[in-house]
Amino acid sequence: MSKIEIRNHPKFPNVFISGPQDKLKLYTKNVVIGKRIYGERLINHRGIEYREWDPFRSKIAALILGNPMTNFLAENLKCLYLGASSGTSISHLSDIIQSGIIYGVEFAERSMRQLLQNTSDRTNIIPILGDARFPEEYSRNIFTEIDFIYQDVAQPNQAEIALSNCNYYLKDDGILIIAIKSQSIDSLQKSEHIYDQEKKILEKSGYSVIESVNIHKYAANHIILVVKKSI
Repeated sequence: MSKIEIRNHPKFPNVFISGPQDKLKLYTKNVVIGKRIYGERLINHRGIEYREWDPFRSKIAALILGNPMTNFLAENLKCLYLGASSGTSISHLSDIIQSGIIYGVEFAERSMRQLLQNTSDRTNIIPILGDARFPEEYSRNIFTEIDFIYQDVAQPNQAEIALSNCNYYLKDDGILIIAIKSQSIDSLQKSEHIYDQEKKILEKSGYSVIESVNIHKYAANHIILVVKKSI
């Protein structure tokens, strides 16, 4: 039995915390008891197994620790995850979105093999081998409306990729969260210029950037934008 006192996060459902406010640690309830995805710590607290959620390995965890104003999580979300990789962040979302579904798009075949291995026991994840630049190509695998798109792809046209997927799948009241890596877009320009450029692309296409969260503490040259369709 762990001596760590784990408690509910005050804003995000099915997210848990421990420690003082300035040194918070994040956790999710493990829906596949005893299984680790990326070597994360497993903690048994009052008969429940939790997985520690590493913000240095997961930009969504870094975003939550950045205390965003927007509550973008719910237990029954229909989520499209672009850049699912080997399964680190998407597995924590699987713990959170227990009665929803997550479509995980990944382009690299090696990462897809790891994703399949890591998430085979998680019935709310549907892995899709596909290229996020061409959202119509995996439409036959997506059979629900999408409430929430999360994008973490290291491509030079990140905003355009996000927009093409939003225009194809996202509900009118849905949310896009996009992790912008400035070095993937232009390694010579200042990061702030790149961030402004990506925001303008989104806004010119009828979307509103409702907040921007700096996660440099956990991921160098990254910010996360929380975006909605303009009404």
